[in-house]
Amino acid sequence: MKLSALKVDAAAIETGEWVGDIPGSGDLRLKVRGYQNAQFRRLQQRLIDAVPRDKRRGGRVDPDEMDKITSTCLGSTVLLDWSGLEDEGGAAIPYSKEMATELLTKPEYRQFREAVIYAATVVGEADAAAAKDDEGNSSGT
Repeated sequence: MKLSALKVDAAAIETGEWVGDIPGSGDLRLKVRGYQNAQFRRLQQRLIDAVPRDKRRGGRVDPDEMDKITSTCLGSTVLLDWSGLEDEGGAAIPYSKEMATELLTKPEYRQFREAVIYAATVVGEADAAAAKDDEGNSSGT
């Protein structure tokens, strides 16, 4: 494996970029910072440190509590915007922190949460950046 294949775009991870072609998400595009960006890690650590002892087993945080922490971190430090999200009538749903929090925390919207995690995972990857460059050079644009 070439060393260049292991590079990431650290700036994109911290500032964010648009990600489309999210498996199982149709035309949804998400503007996200990279998973585990610096703000994410700081907030995650603060929230984990604040978990009461009764929600820790053997030094590990209860999985339900960890899901809440992850959702909070995604909404506060990863998800920045979206496009292509519509209500049942086909009207665009504008991005808001409140709607993002609802979609990231309610179990029935787990697929949306997984889409955010997927997008945040690919932000800054060299292959994703190359694919984006290729799109810009295609004859269809």
